[in-house]
Amino acid sequence: MTLTNNLKEQLTDFVDSYKKHFKKTFGVAITFTLICFIIAALLFRFSEFDKSVTAKPISLLSYFFHRYSKGDTYLIIDLTKTVFIFFVSLYSLGLLRLSNKDIENKELSFKHFFRLIKGKDVLILITIFVVCAVIDFILFKIDSFSAINTKTKNADIYIHDTCFHLRIYLPLVFFALALRALTTIDKTKLTLKRILFLYISLWLYNEFANEISLWVRAHVFGLVLMPLDNPQTYYLIESVIGIPLIAFYFLGYFSAMTTSLKLTVLS
Repeated sequence: MTLTNNLKEQLTDFVDSYKKHFKKTFGVAITFTLICFIIAALLFRFSEFDKSVTAKPISLLSYFFHRYSKGDTYLIIDLTKTVFIFFVSLYSLGLLRLSNKDIENKELSFKHFFRLIKGKDVLILITIFVVCAVIDFILFKIDSFSAINTKTKNADIYIHDTCFHLRIYLPLVFFALALRALTTIDKTKLTLKRILFLYISLWLYNEFANEISLWVRAHVFGLVLMPLDNPQTYYLIESVIGIPLIAFYFLGYFSAMTTSLKLTVLS
């Protein structure tokens, strides 16, 4: 399959996934998001920001698209996006294994999803999460080492941007490959081309999600919360009203993490 055909099919699947499953699974996505936000709040509780950090988070939504570790200080709150992808993977497992009879239901519940998820699945996904957390820490340390020891500014900027990029996309790729291993009997070899097409699909949706978040927070949430002057109140309310926004992304990441690998089986 060529890149153009792959992109065409992937973009079509984004639309079809929302058309077929959004209304039926949004309640499940909301529940997963609530759990994700609770974990993010706990991670924040045990994170102490470096004094040199100037970009302060406005709400829990900030941790999904930004990293706040700096200098010698690694913050576990940076794992929020990886926690989110972990729950997207659980959601995706359930959705991939649903029978035609289940899909015909007007609304799907946790019962439909969790009866299809095995202990082995959870163990494997937790293992992937731990691996991603270790890699995230290592990439942060490489970035910090580069900032101190790299002789040229341009080289430091390149290493910083590369590490930041890998911290975002390696977890997405690893969880996508885990979903493939858990849900298919296809033994087609994973080639560099297939991984590249997967990365492109993930990049497309992640950038879309990022831009949508920026727009909604600036023009919708900003308007609603405009009368608030207290930063703590703003933080709390935007975190709460941001739950449906993050839940909206579940189907998009599901499509990006699963469709490309299916399409490239035929290539």
